[in-house]
Amino acid sequence: MAPQSISVYLNNALKPTPELVELDGEATLPDVIRDMPEEVTGHFVALDPTVAHDIAAAWKRVMILNATHVLYTFTYDPAAERFSAHKR
Repeated sequence: MAPQSISVYLNNALKPTPELVELDGEATLPDVIRDMPEEVTGHFVALDPTVAHDIAAAWKRVMILNATHVLYTFTYDPAAERFSAHKR
């Protein structure tokens, strides 16, 4: 699957940080909110070390994966630059 741009909000930030990720799995994300998966996993692509540190240190992490604007809370493994996201 090709990398895609996501929006990352840390600690209730008002503006997102755009990042590139590759999601695990073959399927593309749906365009309909109700069809969005409950869980998504993947890894960040070329994550800046400063941003990686900010994500690891954040007390609240939220991402938006596509234009549906579905919010996902995520955990982050800084060593592997991998995440696991759960629909809110």
